[in-house]
Amino acid sequence: MKTDVPLCDRCTHVAQFRFARAGAPPTLRCWRHAVFYGPVFRRALQVAAVVGTILFAINQLNVVLSGAVTPFVVLKVALTYLVPFLVSTYSALEINRLRKTPVARELVPPATPGAAA
Repeated sequence: MKTDVPLCDRCTHVAQFRFARAGAPPTLRCWRHAVFYGPVFRRALQVAAVVGTILFAINQLNVVLSGAVTPFVVLKVALTYLVPFLVSTYSALEINRLRKTPVARELVPPATPGAAA
């Protein structure tokens, strides 16, 4: 019994994501391998570095410079960088997610008025 289920290029799990590559066929990845797919991971790190630093400067810089750093402030700083990383990763995965193709339904023409049944 042959099924046309796409498989991950790295393992035998069902692929859930397709990433286009310039000059090469697209690569298929399962969830676990898609999260750590190089281009997605690197871009998420870049976004987290830029956006996290801006948010850190806005929200936490005065506390750090005043020397009032507590474990709670350290947690907030970590979350300041983690949230943009997760949002960037999620958006990249969502846009590259394989969609299930809907089953084509047979179109039935509408009945014409006055036609005999």
